[in-house]
Amino acid sequence: MEMVYLDSRLQRERVVLHCDMNNYFASVESLYNSKLKTVPAAVCGDPESRHGIVLARNYHARRYGIATGESVYTAKAKCPGLLTVTANYNRYIKYTRLSRSIYARYSTNITPYGLDEAWVELDPSVGIDGGARIADEIRHSTQKELGLTISVGVSDNFIFSKLGSDIKKPDATTVISRDNYKSLVWSRPAFELLFVGSVTRSKLYRMGIISIGDIATCEPGILTRALGKRGYMLWEFANGIDSGFCPTITDDNEIKSIGNTITTPRDIDNNDDIAALLYIICCGVAKRLDKHGFLASCVGINIKSNDFSSFSRRTSLSSAVSSSEVLFDITFRLFRESYDWSKPVRSIGVVTEKLSGRETEQQCLFPDTCEINPDIMTLVRSLRERL
Repeated sequence: MEMVYLDSRLQRERVVLHCDMNNYFASVESLYNSKLKTVPAAVCGDPESRHGIVLARNYHARRYGIATGESVYTAKAKCPGLLTVTANYNRYIKYTRLSRSIYARYSTNITPYGLDEAWVELDPSVGIDGGARIADEIRHSTQKELGLTISVGVSDNFIFSKLGSDIKKPDATTVISRDNYKSLVWSRPAFELLFVGSVTRSKLYRMGIISIGDIATCEPGILTRALGKRGYMLWEFANGIDSGFCPTITDDNEIKSIGNTITTPRDIDNNDDIAALLYIICCGVAKRLDKHGFLASCVGINIKSNDFSSFSRRTSLSSAVSSSEVLFDITFRLFRESYDWSKPVRSIGVVTEKLSGRETEQQCLFPDTCEINPDIMTLVRSLRERL
Protein backbone atom coordinates (compact mmCIF):
# COMPACT_ATOMS: atom_id res chain seq x y z
CA MET A 1 0.00 0.00 0.00
CA GLU A 2 1.50 3.34 -1.02
CA MET A 3 2.18 5.82 1.80
CA VAL A 4 0.54 9.00 0.47
CA TYR A 5 2.07 11.26 3.10
CA LEU A 6 5.66 10.67 2.02
CA ASP A 7 6.34 13.89 0.12
CA SER A 8 5.75 16.06 3.16
CA ARG A 9 8.53 14.19 4.97
CA LEU A 10 11.10 14.45 2.22
CA GLN A 11 13.71 17.18 2.21
CA ARG A 12 13.06 18.76 -1.18
CA GLU A 13 15.55 21.59 -0.75
CA ARG A 14 18.70 19.47 -0.66
CA VAL A 15 20.87 18.89 -3.73
CA VAL A 16 23.19 15.91 -3.47
CA LEU A 17 25.57 14.65 -6.16
CA HIS A 18 27.14 11.22 -6.14
CA CYS A 19 30.30 11.12 -8.25
CA ASP A 20 31.53 7.70 -9.37
CA MET A 21 34.75 7.37 -11.37
CA ASN A 22 34.21 4.88 -14.21
CA ASN A 23 36.33 1.70 -14.07
CA TYR A 24 38.63 3.67 -11.82
CA PHE A 25 41.76 1.53 -11.42
CA ALA A 26 41.71 0.36 -15.04
CA SER A 27 41.06 3.90 -16.31
CA VAL A 28 43.99 5.33 -14.33
CA GLU A 29 46.28 2.59 -15.62
CA SER A 30 45.21 3.36 -19.20
CA LEU A 31 46.63 6.87 -18.75
CA TYR A 32 50.05 5.24 -18.45
CA ASN A 33 49.48 2.51 -21.06
CA SER A 34 47.19 3.49 -23.92
CA LYS A 35 46.94 -0.11 -25.10
CA LEU A 36 44.65 -0.80 -22.14
CA LYS A 37 41.99 1.35 -23.80
CA THR A 38 41.60 -0.97 -26.78
CA VAL A 39 41.97 -4.53 -25.44
CA PRO A 40 40.42 -6.57 -22.59
CA ALA A 41 42.41 -5.62 -19.49
CA ALA A 42 42.28 -6.12 -15.74
CA VAL A 43 44.05 -4.63 -12.74
CA CYS A 44 45.11 -7.40 -10.37
CA GLY A 45 46.99 -8.10 -7.20
CA ASP A 46 50.73 -8.68 -7.38
CA PRO A 47 51.26 -11.75 -9.61
CA GLU A 48 54.78 -12.21 -8.19
CA SER A 49 53.17 -12.79 -4.79
CA ARG A 50 50.43 -14.86 -6.48
CA HIS A 51 47.72 -12.48 -5.31
CA GLY A 52 45.93 -13.19 -8.56
CA ILE A 53 42.59 -11.51 -7.93
CA VAL A 54 40.89 -9.18 -10.40
CA LEU A 55 40.52 -5.81 -8.65
CA ALA A 56 39.11 -3.94 -11.65
CA ARG A 57 38.48 -4.55 -15.32
CA ASN A 58 37.70 -2.39 -18.34
CA TYR A 59 34.57 -2.55 -20.48
CA HIS A 60 36.27 -4.80 -23.04
CA ALA A 61 36.94 -7.38 -20.30
CA ARG A 62 33.39 -7.15 -18.99
CA ARG A 63 32.11 -8.45 -22.32
CA TYR A 64 33.83 -11.74 -21.55
CA GLY A 65 32.02 -12.04 -18.22
CA ILE A 66 35.08 -11.22 -16.15
CA ALA A 67 34.09 -10.03 -12.68
CA THR A 68 35.93 -8.23 -9.91
CA GLY A 69 37.00 -10.60 -7.15
CA GLU A 70 37.59 -13.63 -9.35
CA SER A 71 41.01 -15.17 -9.82
CA VAL A 72 43.22 -14.22 -12.73
CA TYR A 73 43.32 -17.94 -13.54
CA THR A 74 39.57 -18.10 -14.20
CA ALA A 75 39.55 -14.68 -15.87
CA LYS A 76 42.16 -15.81 -18.40
CA ALA A 77 40.19 -18.98 -18.99
CA LYS A 78 37.32 -16.74 -20.13
CA CYS A 79 39.59 -14.45 -22.13
CA PRO A 80 43.01 -15.96 -22.98
CA GLY A 81 44.18 -12.64 -24.38
CA LEU A 82 43.41 -10.71 -21.20
CA LEU A 83 46.07 -8.10 -20.46
CA THR A 84 46.80 -7.81 -16.72
CA VAL A 85 48.59 -5.07 -14.80
CA THR A 86 49.56 -4.89 -11.15
CA ALA A 87 47.65 -2.42 -8.99
CA ASN A 88 49.50 0.82 -8.22
CA TYR A 89 47.75 2.46 -5.28
CA ASN A 90 49.96 5.53 -5.27
CA ARG A 91 48.55 6.41 -8.68
CA TYR A 92 44.96 5.88 -7.57
CA ILE A 93 45.42 8.01 -4.46
CA LYS A 94 46.94 10.76 -6.61
CA TYR A 95 43.95 10.88 -8.96
CA THR A 96 41.50 10.60 -6.09
CA ARG A 97 42.95 13.79 -4.63
CA LEU A 98 42.86 15.51 -8.00
CA SER A 99 39.23 14.57 -8.61
CA ARG A 100 38.18 15.77 -5.17
CA SER A 101 39.91 19.07 -5.83
CA ILE A 102 37.51 19.48 -8.75
CA TYR A 103 34.50 18.69 -6.52
CA ALA A 104 35.79 21.24 -4.01
CA ARG A 105 35.23 24.02 -6.55
CA TYR A 106 31.51 23.60 -5.93
CA SER A 107 31.25 22.55 -2.28
CA THR A 108 33.21 22.05 0.91
CA ASN A 109 30.79 19.34 1.99
CA ILE A 110 32.36 16.26 0.35
CA THR A 111 31.90 12.75 1.76
CA PRO A 112 34.28 10.13 0.28
CA TYR A 113 32.94 6.60 -0.29
CA GLY A 114 36.08 4.69 -1.19
CA LEU A 115 38.77 5.97 -3.52
CA ASP A 116 36.54 6.29 -6.57
CA GLU A 117 33.26 7.60 -5.15
CA ALA A 118 32.11 10.65 -3.21
CA TRP A 119 28.95 12.52 -2.30
CA VAL A 120 28.98 16.28 -2.89
CA GLU A 121 26.28 18.30 -1.10
CA LEU A 122 25.57 21.57 -2.91
CA ASP A 123 23.96 24.74 -1.62
CA PRO A 124 20.18 24.16 -1.73
CA SER A 125 19.73 27.43 -3.61
CA VAL A 126 21.09 25.87 -6.84
CA GLY A 127 18.08 23.54 -7.09
CA ILE A 128 17.97 20.17 -8.84
CA ASP A 129 18.35 21.71 -12.30
CA GLY A 130 21.37 23.68 -11.13
CA GLY A 131 22.75 20.49 -9.61
CA ALA A 132 22.47 18.78 -12.99
CA ARG A 133 24.40 21.62 -14.65
CA ILE A 134 27.13 21.39 -12.02
CA ALA A 135 27.27 17.60 -12.50
CA ASP A 136 27.89 18.13 -16.21
CA GLU A 137 30.60 20.68 -15.44
CA ILE A 138 32.31 18.22 -13.07
CA ARG A 139 32.19 15.50 -15.73
CA HIS A 140 33.65 17.73 -18.40
CA SER A 141 36.39 19.09 -16.12
CA THR A 142 37.34 15.60 -14.96
CA GLN A 143 37.68 14.35 -18.52
CA LYS A 144 39.56 17.44 -19.77
CA GLU A 145 41.94 17.84 -16.83
CA LEU A 146 42.47 14.23 -15.71
CA GLY A 147 41.62 12.20 -18.79
CA LEU A 148 39.08 10.17 -16.79
CA THR A 149 35.33 9.76 -17.09
CA ILE A 150 32.82 9.97 -14.29
CA SER A 151 29.13 9.25 -13.81
CA VAL A 152 27.12 11.54 -11.56
CA GLY A 153 23.77 11.02 -9.90
CA VAL A 154 21.75 14.08 -8.86
CA SER A 155 18.96 13.96 -6.30
CA ASP A 156 17.76 15.39 -3.00
CA ASN A 157 19.17 12.50 -0.94
CA PHE A 158 22.23 10.26 -0.64
CA ILE A 159 20.44 7.06 -1.67
CA PHE A 160 18.94 8.14 -4.98
CA SER A 161 22.02 10.13 -5.99
CA LYS A 162 24.17 7.00 -5.62
CA LEU A 163 21.64 4.94 -7.54
CA GLY A 164 21.62 7.62 -10.24
CA SER A 165 25.38 7.35 -10.74
CA ASP A 166 24.95 3.60 -11.32
CA ILE A 167 22.09 3.83 -13.82
CA LYS A 168 24.07 5.32 -16.73
CA LYS A 169 27.73 4.54 -17.35
CA PRO A 170 30.16 5.73 -18.51
CA ASP A 171 30.34 9.52 -18.51
CA ALA A 172 26.70 10.40 -17.76
CA THR A 173 24.52 12.55 -15.53
CA THR A 174 21.29 11.07 -14.16
CA VAL A 175 18.73 13.16 -12.28
CA ILE A 176 16.34 11.45 -9.86
CA SER A 177 13.84 14.01 -8.60
CA ARG A 178 10.56 14.06 -6.73
CA ASP A 179 8.85 14.14 -10.13
CA ASN A 180 10.45 11.06 -11.67
CA TYR A 181 11.69 8.81 -8.88
CA LYS A 182 8.75 6.41 -8.97
CA SER A 183 9.04 5.79 -12.70
CA LEU A 184 12.84 5.76 -12.73
CA VAL A 185 13.65 3.96 -9.47
CA TRP A 186 10.76 1.74 -8.44
CA SER A 187 10.96 -0.52 -11.50
CA ARG A 188 14.58 -1.39 -10.85
CA PRO A 189 15.57 -4.67 -9.13
CA ALA A 190 15.73 -4.62 -5.34
CA PHE A 191 19.41 -5.62 -5.24
CA GLU A 192 20.39 -2.28 -6.82
CA LEU A 193 19.33 -0.48 -3.64
CA LEU A 194 22.15 0.42 -1.27
CA PHE A 195 22.78 -2.27 1.37
CA VAL A 196 20.72 -4.99 -0.33
CA GLY A 197 23.34 -7.73 -0.43
CA SER A 198 22.97 -11.37 -1.40
CA VAL A 199 21.53 -12.48 1.96
CA THR A 200 18.96 -9.67 2.14
CA ARG A 201 18.14 -10.17 -1.54
CA SER A 202 17.30 -13.84 -0.90
CA LYS A 203 15.08 -12.96 2.06
CA LEU A 204 13.24 -10.33 0.03
CA TYR A 205 12.78 -12.76 -2.85
CA ARG A 206 11.19 -15.32 -0.53
CA MET A 207 8.78 -12.57 0.55
CA GLY A 208 7.84 -11.92 -3.09
CA ILE A 209 9.72 -8.60 -3.11
CA ILE A 210 11.56 -8.26 -6.40
CA SER A 211 11.82 -4.55 -7.18
CA ILE A 212 12.67 -1.38 -5.31
CA GLY A 213 9.04 -0.39 -5.75
CA ASP A 214 8.00 -3.57 -3.94
CA ILE A 215 10.10 -2.46 -0.98
CA ALA A 216 8.75 1.09 -1.13
CA THR A 217 5.10 0.03 -1.12
CA CYS A 218 5.45 -2.79 1.40
CA GLU A 219 4.10 -2.25 4.90
CA PRO A 220 7.16 -1.14 6.94
CA GLY A 221 6.19 -3.41 9.83
CA ILE A 222 6.38 -6.46 7.58
CA LEU A 223 9.91 -5.56 6.52
CA THR A 224 10.94 -4.88 10.11
CA ARG A 225 9.64 -8.24 11.32
CA ALA A 226 11.51 -10.03 8.52
CA LEU A 227 14.77 -8.06 8.47
CA GLY A 228 14.92 -6.24 11.80
CA LYS A 229 15.88 -2.57 11.82
CA ARG A 230 17.44 -2.99 8.39
CA GLY A 231 13.96 -3.64 7.00
CA TYR A 232 12.68 -0.21 8.01
CA MET A 233 15.89 1.40 6.79
CA LEU A 234 15.42 -0.19 3.34
CA TRP A 235 11.81 1.00 3.24
CA GLU A 236 13.06 4.53 3.86
CA PHE A 237 15.78 4.18 1.21
CA ALA A 238 13.29 2.96 -1.40
CA ASN A 239 11.18 6.05 -0.72
CA GLY A 240 14.12 8.44 -0.95
CA ILE A 241 14.42 9.05 2.79
CA ASP A 242 18.00 9.06 4.10
CA SER A 243 17.47 10.55 7.56
CA GLY A 244 18.84 7.41 9.22
CA PHE A 245 21.83 7.07 6.89
CA CYS A 246 25.34 8.26 7.65
CA PRO A 247 27.78 7.39 4.85
CA THR A 248 30.82 7.75 7.11
CA ILE A 249 29.67 5.20 9.68
CA THR A 250 29.36 1.43 9.28
CA ASP A 251 27.05 -0.63 11.44
CA ASP A 252 29.03 -3.24 13.40
CA ASN A 253 25.79 -5.13 13.96
CA GLU A 254 25.76 -5.94 10.26
CA ILE A 255 29.22 -7.57 10.34
CA LYS A 256 28.55 -11.30 10.00
CA SER A 257 32.10 -12.64 9.86
CA ILE A 258 35.73 -11.57 10.20
CA GLY A 259 38.61 -13.35 8.55
CA ASN A 260 41.72 -13.15 6.42
CA THR A 261 43.55 -15.21 3.79
CA ILE A 262 47.18 -15.46 2.73
CA THR A 263 48.32 -16.61 -0.71
CA THR A 264 51.98 -17.56 -0.53
CA PRO A 265 54.58 -16.92 -3.28
CA ARG A 266 55.31 -20.66 -3.33
CA ASP A 267 53.23 -23.72 -2.50
CA ILE A 268 53.33 -24.98 1.08
CA ASP A 269 53.90 -28.69 1.73
CA ASN A 270 54.46 -29.14 5.48
CA ASN A 271 52.75 -28.56 8.83
CA ASP A 272 55.45 -26.24 10.21
CA ASP A 273 54.88 -23.64 7.49
CA ILE A 274 51.10 -24.00 7.84
CA ALA A 275 51.46 -23.38 11.60
CA ALA A 276 53.44 -20.21 10.96
CA LEU A 277 50.91 -18.95 8.41
CA LEU A 278 47.95 -19.70 10.66
CA TYR A 279 49.57 -17.88 13.57
CA ILE A 280 50.18 -14.77 11.43
CA ILE A 281 46.58 -14.85 10.16
CA CYS A 282 45.09 -15.45 13.61
CA CYS A 283 46.95 -12.46 15.05
CA GLY A 284 45.38 -10.23 12.41
CA VAL A 285 41.90 -11.69 12.84
CA ALA A 286 42.11 -11.35 16.63
CA LYS A 287 43.09 -7.69 16.26
CA ARG A 288 40.02 -7.02 14.10
CA LEU A 289 37.74 -8.89 16.51
CA ASP A 290 39.09 -6.75 19.34
CA LYS A 291 38.63 -3.55 17.32
CA HIS A 292 34.91 -4.29 16.91
CA GLY A 293 34.46 -5.75 20.41
CA PHE A 294 33.46 -9.18 19.08
CA LEU A 295 33.77 -12.77 20.22
CA ALA A 296 33.34 -15.68 17.79
CA SER A 297 31.38 -18.88 18.40
CA CYS A 298 32.36 -20.47 15.09
CA VAL A 299 35.88 -20.72 13.68
CA GLY A 300 36.93 -22.17 10.35
CA ILE A 301 39.69 -22.57 7.80
CA ASN A 302 39.58 -22.17 4.02
CA ILE A 303 42.28 -23.85 1.94
CA LYS A 304 43.06 -23.69 -1.76
CA SER A 305 45.37 -26.37 -3.18
CA ASN A 306 47.86 -25.77 -5.95
CA ASP A 307 45.35 -27.07 -8.51
CA PHE A 308 42.87 -24.38 -7.32
CA SER A 309 40.55 -26.90 -5.66
CA SER A 310 39.01 -25.57 -2.44
CA PHE A 311 38.63 -27.15 0.98
CA SER A 312 37.02 -25.75 4.14
CA ARG A 313 36.20 -26.83 7.66
CA ARG A 314 34.21 -25.13 10.45
CA THR A 315 33.75 -25.88 14.12
CA SER A 316 31.14 -24.42 16.49
CA LEU A 317 32.31 -23.59 20.01
CA SER A 318 30.60 -23.86 23.36
CA SER A 319 32.35 -20.69 24.53
CA ALA A 320 32.99 -17.65 22.33
CA VAL A 321 36.64 -16.74 21.71
CA SER A 322 38.75 -13.93 20.29
CA SER A 323 42.42 -14.28 21.34
CA SER A 324 45.03 -15.08 18.72
CA GLU A 325 46.39 -17.98 20.78
CA VAL A 326 43.03 -19.73 21.03
CA LEU A 327 42.21 -19.06 17.39
CA PHE A 328 45.56 -20.52 16.38
CA ASP A 329 45.05 -23.61 18.53
CA ILE A 330 41.60 -24.25 17.04
CA THR A 331 42.55 -23.65 13.40
CA PHE A 332 45.77 -25.67 13.52
CA ARG A 333 43.87 -28.57 15.07
CA LEU A 334 41.27 -28.30 12.31
CA PHE A 335 43.98 -28.40 9.68
CA ARG A 336 45.91 -31.34 11.14
CA GLU A 337 42.75 -33.39 11.65
CA SER A 338 41.24 -32.78 8.22
CA TYR A 339 43.91 -32.13 5.57
CA ASP A 340 45.64 -35.18 4.07
CA TRP A 341 48.42 -33.40 2.16
CA SER A 342 47.50 -35.08 -1.11
CA LYS A 343 48.22 -31.71 -2.73
CA PRO A 344 50.39 -28.74 -1.68
CA VAL A 345 48.62 -25.66 -0.32
CA ARG A 346 48.45 -22.46 -2.38
CA SER A 347 46.50 -20.29 0.07
CA ILE A 348 45.01 -20.62 3.53
CA GLY A 349 42.50 -18.48 5.40
CA VAL A 350 40.84 -18.19 8.79
CA VAL A 351 37.24 -17.10 9.26
CA THR A 352 35.30 -16.34 12.45
CA GLU A 353 31.49 -16.37 12.47
CA LYS A 354 28.50 -16.26 14.85
CA LEU A 355 29.87 -13.03 16.26
CA SER A 356 28.63 -11.52 19.53
CA GLY A 357 29.59 -8.74 21.92
CA ARG A 358 31.85 -9.20 24.90
CA GLU A 359 29.11 -9.74 27.47
CA THR A 360 30.85 -12.73 29.02
CA GLU A 361 34.43 -13.50 30.00
CA GLN A 362 36.28 -15.47 27.37
CA GLN A 363 37.15 -18.97 28.50
CA CYS A 364 39.91 -21.16 27.16
CA LEU A 365 38.46 -24.23 25.47
CA PHE A 366 41.72 -26.13 25.61
CA PRO A 367 43.39 -25.19 28.91
CA ASP A 368 46.14 -27.74 28.46
CA THR A 369 47.18 -26.44 25.04
CA CYS A 370 46.31 -22.75 24.91
CA GLU A 371 49.87 -21.68 25.59
CA ILE A 372 51.56 -21.14 22.25
CA ASN A 373 54.58 -23.34 21.63
CA PRO A 374 57.61 -21.05 22.06
CA ASP A 375 58.96 -22.43 18.80
CA ILE A 376 56.09 -20.90 16.80
CA MET A 377 57.87 -17.57 16.40
CA THR A 378 60.93 -19.43 15.13
CA LEU A 379 58.69 -21.03 12.51
CA VAL A 380 57.24 -17.63 11.62
CA ARG A 381 60.67 -16.07 11.19
CA SER A 382 61.87 -19.03 9.10
CA LEU A 383 58.82 -18.81 6.84
CA ARG A 384 59.24 -15.06 6.31
CA GLU A 385 62.91 -15.49 5.41
CA ARG A 386 62.11 -18.17 2.82
CA LEU A 387 59.01 -16.55 1.30
